[in-house]
Amino acid sequence: MTIPNLGPLEFVSGEWIVGDSTALKSKYFKLDRQGLGYWVQGVRAEMIPWSRFMNLDLSIQASQLGNSRTLARITGLALSPTGSSRHGGGEAHFTATLRSPYEDWNAHFTRAATKYDRREIRLAEAFFAQVVKCGRAEKLGDPQWVAAAVERIAGITAESRNIDGAVEEIVSS
Repeated sequence: MTIPNLGPLEFVSGEWIVGDSTALKSKYFKLDRQGLGYWVQGVRAEMIPWSRFMNLDLSIQASQLGNSRTLARITGLALSPTGSSRHGGGEAHFTATLRSPYEDWNAHFTRAATKYDRREIRLAEAFFAQVVKCGRAEKLGDPQWVAAAVERIAGITAESRNIDGAVEEIVSS
């Protein structure tokens, strides 16, 4: 049986990974039983327990153009007079609000060399956001549960008007 991927969320060697874990200087995440593990160049740099997540948002561009350093610089220059910034500098990243203590958190990850499909990215974004919103963040540490949820979510069609609602129904059941 082949387990589907949702853009950057892939089942690799028995683990759910977000990002490219194979690149030499990669940054990626592992969905672990204890929490969301952040790995840099093959070494775990951080582990955030599932219980700390108040929200969890995935942000990634569909094409490599969105990761362009030139585009990031131009956007940064355009936004600087307003006092705003282009969060993430064009890289793929997670953002969250954590509790105990309360803090805003974000971390970037290395994109895989393959281009992510816009539909898959949208489904992955909805998946992480809705799991935490439904109070089920600890389920992200259960590989079988994630596989079952991803399989059902991958079947959501582009015609679905309310992707968040469809994903919420899947993850809350």
